[in-house]
Amino acid sequence: MKKIILIVICTFLSIWAVSADQSDWLFCLIRKEQVTISLKQTTWYYHCKDTIASLEQLIISTAKDLMKIQTYLNRGRDLEYRKTIKIEKKALLDKLQLSRITVVANMKTFQDTLLQKSVQYFIIKITPYKINLQKSLVKIDILTASGFATPSLNAYASLLRAQVTIIDKISKTTTQAELTDLLNKYVYLKKEIAWKSE
Repeated sequence: MKKIILIVICTFLSIWAVSADQSDWLFCLIRKEQVTISLKQTTWYYHCKDTIASLEQLIISTAKDLMKIQTYLNRGRDLEYRKTIKIEKKALLDKLQLSRITVVANMKTFQDTLLQKSVQYFIIKITPYKINLQKSLVKIDILTASGFATPSLNAYASLLRAQVTIIDKISKTTTQAELTDLLNKYVYLKKEIAWKSE
């Protein structure tokens, strides 16, 4: 069961870390001044990428309207009416731009938090494995100190040390790119260690 959980976690972290545009799997809900981000789509939650695209279209459309209004103002047509409309459109443009900035900022915060929590959970799950690696290294060091070192034992110890180092680096990772690279190394070394220990 633990093996299955670890495989699922590894797979999730790898896919998540490799994903170039995480707005594909994040969902947003905008209510007045508040933006909520979720991994689950429920009522009124939409893909963040679609939300951002819609906001950008509205920003462009509103900016075009403002340019038209300014053209009419420059020509001196219906000045009082156009000034009122301009103020309203400018307020709308500011609100749309703020909403877009808020969505992007909240997505970044959500992704950073998710990365940290996922790494913490992963480390908790593989800590027994790391402890076993360290115990094996202690035994190998005792054998080596007693003069029983062989090239294959030294190579095996190098793999174990490399894996412990990778696990330590994973626990400190702060970027998705670094996490992807470290997870690939972790999986590769785990296979190598399992193959050498058989």
